[in-house]
Amino acid sequence: MSAAALPGGRRAGAGVGPRPAQVEAAPSLELGLRLTLLGIALDPPLLWLERMPLLLLAGLGLAVPSALRSRALWAALLAAAAWPLVWQWPFSDNHDYLTALWCLAVACALSATDPARALAHHARRLVGLSFAFAVLWKVALAPDFLDGRFMRVTLVSDGRFENLAVLAGVTTHDEWARNDLALDAYLSGEATWEESGFREPPGLRALAGGLTAATLAMEAAVALGFLWPLGRGPSRFRNAFLLLFTATTYSFATVRGFGWLLASLGAAQAERRAARVGYLAAFALVALYRSVPWSRFLIERLH
Repeated sequence: MSAAALPGGRRAGAGVGPRPAQVEAAPSLELGLRLTLLGIALDPPLLWLERMPLLLLAGLGLAVPSALRSRALWAALLAAAAWPLVWQWPFSDNHDYLTALWCLAVACALSATDPARALAHHARRLVGLSFAFAVLWKVALAPDFLDGRFMRVTLVSDGRFENLAVLAGVTTHDEWARNDLALDAYLSGEATWEESGFREPPGLRALAGGLTAATLAMEAAVALGFLWPLGRGPSRFRNAFLLLFTATTYSFATVRGFGWLLASLGAAQAERRAARVGYLAAFALVALYRSVPWSRFLIERLH
């Protein structure tokens, strides 16, 4: 009897086994969960009361294969990640809130009929909403960001961005140090603004304006890509948008915990192998940015 000789015209084997999307989704779930646990283990809180539960649970999930998909493990991680948010309210870092929400999303997804599909849905929504609210804050609630003041102050007061300002040709290390001392003197009350000796570099406004526009454009693109209906319009480029954001933003803003978390969420919803490899590379790149003084080396080579 031929393969097509089944009632209703169905071929033998039709409907048997997981659909192709499900087969492809399983590696995304595994990679997303493993990267999440690895990020938690590599970037634990400073206080031991917060650090030890997270380290033990993350280590358990990485070391014991069956624990990776355990709802109990992720519920425990949720509790360990959430209680400091209440205790330290409202001083926790932004990505600490996202970590707790992601642990909740994982625990819920593992209870679903199709955990991989549910987790991918949760990951897209969390990334999209996080970036949408970031854009809302910058555009509607923070006039000092929209007019460039935030970036201007950051470039001359945050040591993480000193090398960026030098690479852009806006200032030198000596000028940056003098302005840093001037700001300290003014903020401590030792001198008035005129007496502090602060001198705004000529190209600072242009650099700050460019960074402001680029930040808004990338964050808006990520929000649209992850919130748009799947498979249409901007959603087809969502992985490229998020990978670009991660590769550029965390090259200087070395908030590695946030970068690793975004790479984990991205991997959990990545449908194609190339995208998963990209998120794995992004995870490694964030670690490299923090560990290797690449910008200092580049400055020395160029100057």
